Amino acid sequence: MKNIKLFPQQLIAKGVVFFLMALFFVSCKKSNPEPEPEPPPVERDANAMIRDSVYYYYKLYSLWADDYIPAYENPYEFTDQYRSAQSVLTALKGMTPAYPNYRDYGGVYDRFSFMEGLSGYDIGAQAKVKMDRADGYGLYFDMGTVDSKTAQPIIYFVEGGSPADNAGLKRSDIVLSINGESDYAVEIDCEGNDGCKAVDPSALGKIRSRLNSALDGSTLTIEVQHEDKTISSEELTYRTYTIDPIYKDSVYHYTGKNIGYLALSSFEEIENNNFNQVKVDGVFQKFEEQHIEDLVVDLRYNTGGYVDAAVYIANKIGGTKTDKKLMVTYKANAYMERVQKGPNGMFKDTYFSRGSSLNLRKVYFLVSETTASAAEMLINVLKPYFDVQVIATGTRTYGKPVGFFEQIIENKISFWPASFQLKNADGFSEYWDGLAADKSNVTDYIFLDSGNTAETMLETALEDAVPGSSARASARRSARPDNGRVLQGNSINQLPEKGLLKSR
Repeated sequence: MKNIKLFPQQLIAKGVVFFLMALFFVSCKKSNPEPEPEPPPVERDANAMIRDSVYYYYKLYSLWADDYIPAYENPYEFTDQYRSAQSVLTALKGMTPAYPNYRDYGGVYDRFSFMEGLSGYDIGAQAKVKMDRADGYGLYFDMGTVDSKTAQPIIYFVEGGSPADNAGLKRSDIVLSINGESDYAVEIDCEGNDGCKAVDPSALGKIRSRLNSALDGSTLTIEVQHEDKTISSEELTYRTYTIDPIYKDSVYHYTGKNIGYLALSSFEEIENNNFNQVKVDGVFQKFEEQHIEDLVVDLRYNTGGYVDAAVYIANKIGGTKTDKKLMVTYKANAYMERVQKGPNGMFKDTYFSRGSSLNLRKVYFLVSETTASAAEMLINVLKPYFDVQVIATGTRTYGKPVGFFEQIIENKISFWPASFQLKNADGFSEYWDGLAADKSNVTDYIFLDSGNTAETMLETALEDAVPGSSARASARRSARPDNGRVLQGNSINQLPEKGLLKSR
């Protein structure tokens, strides 16, 4: 992919001087024989230049730049009002139009552009994105009931490739102790229609704080109780790891029908026969060999990733049904469309290319309100061609139809302005408040591991895919503990946002 030709940000201040000199000579009257003194150069330190560059690249790349971001003759007229790169970006995002219909959010369209400091540079905010590689243990907790009176931390997601994954920890494991401390239970009240709540909310807050502090440590000893009631203790080391985004895959066999299941945590880069490509190819080869007719794609913990990876997986799912048909078109500002809409441009129309021999009847997507970006893109591009059913923990997905590509500023900042919007073959792209669910408010039953057919969301898809399988459904329900309930709104730690990223 060719790089966009850019004006080096180091020339911004010099350009200001050149502009002022040119303006002087153009406007000077012929009757004035003596030129006025040249204005002194504008001195910009490194941090000021970075703030200037944030404005410059946002004005150049932002989806909303043409109509809403003013053009300043001197960038510092705007940027000198702010003390950090992040505060400049926040102000720019605030200039985009208001969108009052976000559920629980009465703000502007651009709540998405972000940046992260490189090599320890302080942007004035915490970074939100982690792609390809991640730091830590790969553990995510919620608070769930262990009986009618008590709740404890329960692992709801283990990231593939992480220290926790390599140690064999699973979703549904109940935390008994962390670093030798076992006081992680809270007393709960499950009376009424509002679900289970902590009797003492402050006790819940203390547990959250202690767990997050433990997750920041260089080592972690965790004792858990597994689904089969066995207990194990694992010693983990905090480290950087390569993400394995396929954390579960299965084929379920029914009389006359096979159904595939793919749990995908993010869209990591797929290229040059790398690990991710080999893994994806292997899973879909299995689906082909076992002649699946329907596919369940679990995206409930998927906050996004690379556009090209979503395209690759869409081609695999589309198979023979979508070959050579339009997949996605792009909307961008006038500058970006002019330089990147050509045959080799970043934003040329994308068509399906047969990635498998599958000819699926129906595709089910398991989603939550954190399902976003590239995950929403995958759902949206398949909707014109498949019977797609969205099964959600709430009523919608997150709502992020815009994407990003990276701009490095002074080797200090990785800047990702929201630069393009995606449309499917039907021209649909306006899902700012999320893609609507076909089946809403289905419990994310974290007390069973991913892929367990008794798990509520997967069970919902299977019951639709195989009508009349009541005996199997009854067996699944009897295998599901009845006392498992999650304390609403009390996740211990959240998955990082990953966006809809495009490589250049």
